[in-house]
Amino acid sequence: GINAEYMGFTKVVLPIHLKLNPLSVAKLGVICSKPIKDPEESRKFLSSCGDTVKPKSEEAFILCRCEEASLILRLSNIKESKKILEECTTFIRNHEAQDVDPSVLSTYHCCYASYLKASGQFDEFYKEALLFLVYSDIETMPIDQQQKWAYDIGLAALLGEKIYNFGELLANPVLKSLESTNLQWIGELLRAFNRGDMVAYQTVTTTHGAKMGQVAELKNKAPFLQNKIKLMALLNYLFGLSVDHTIVSFKDVSERTNTPVGEVEFILLKALSIGIIKGIIDQVAQTISVSWVQARVLDREEIKSLASKVATWSDSVRNLLDTVSITSSALAQE
Repeated sequence: GINAEYMGFTKVVLPIHLKLNPLSVAKLGVICSKPIKDPEESRKFLSSCGDTVKPKSEEAFILCRCEEASLILRLSNIKESKKILEECTTFIRNHEAQDVDPSVLSTYHCCYASYLKASGQFDEFYKEALLFLVYSDIETMPIDQQQKWAYDIGLAALLGEKIYNFGELLANPVLKSLESTNLQWIGELLRAFNRGDMVAYQTVTTTHGAKMGQVAELKNKAPFLQNKIKLMALLNYLFGLSVDHTIVSFKDVSERTNTPVGEVEFILLKALSIGIIKGIIDQVAQTISVSWVQARVLDREEIKSLASKVATWSDSVRNLLDTVSITSSALAQE
């Protein structure tokens, strides 16, 4: 159906569009397409708007194409939406982020994240959704939209098979939108996982078990979540070790992950296979020699702890150098 916005765009904007900034024309076109009730008419309008601005700006054209892909996705046509998104992805990858308007990047990552969510690709969705937030103004985003993104990204973080650090999400203000709501437990659960805190995890699942049970994705992947919290407990424990303490016993891992000693090797093999740690297992000695632990986004407390360890390491190196210097002087005098 025709609406006032559509009429205003065709009668006022289009006749003078060559004198206007093409990206501004594209943005106006997107706004005017929203009230059009017929999806096909809305899509035709977006397509026409994109063709109008394309000669002057491919960036403006991509904005219209992203909105078109988003509209098609809402109509459950995932395949066609993906085709358009691939075209947009080519443009984004061929340009440096600083050379593309933030509104275009925000629209692109929003649409691509929505496509990944519809496809059930949790790991990829998590990354794209965080990029969407980076290029978006959270403060001006409606609270219901903030809550939707916080909920969806939170679930993706928990369910993602390659996501073992939630620091970037926990530092994002979008999570605050869930505070004092019936979804506050998501933030509590994310923090428990990120710290690898088995006790906090048990507390959250006990307190909010009924609410969590209503989320089909969490209910269906309960065994996976049990293993994931153990892996994150292991990761946090190993990350916190000093540089001179890299050989860890199965017994220590058992205590830190609340895992029977007989099942510790499975946890370690899983951690090695997914690449969050590197090391060598000694089955005879029942130990693992850790050579590398996945980097993580740290919160303030973790930064303070790391700074303390660096200072301790620096002192030990300084003491070693002093010892070497004294020894060298003594030898030189003999």
